Amino acid sequence: MATLALAPLGQLLAQHEGHEGHQQAAPAGNAEKGKAVFENAACGACHVLAAAEATGEIGPSLDGNANLTHAFVLSRVRDGQGAMPPYAGQLSDEDIENVTAYVLSAAARK
Repeated sequence: MATLALAPLGQLLAQHEGHEGHQQAAPAGNAEKGKAVFENAACGACHVLAAAEATGEIGPSLDGNANLTHAFVLSRVRDGQGAMPPYAGQLSDEDIENVTAYVLSAAARK
């Protein structure tokens, strides 16, 4: 009986998976402008990012980091966590989007 009750739910979920609301939104930032933000905010003092010749050892390496999604990077830059300070009060929303786009594109090149 429980199997029959769950079957319609499974069908509904399978149909809903392709819905636009479940697709990850494309990053809105400009990676070229984000490179300048990365350099000016001294992100490389804490993070490794080969494309920026950054060799910091305090934070995690950004090169090849499987955790780097748009939402993850954006929230870490904006809100901080652990040793990572929040930049919401220091960088504009546009700068945060731009540096997020840069980190994602540069880390993917590694």
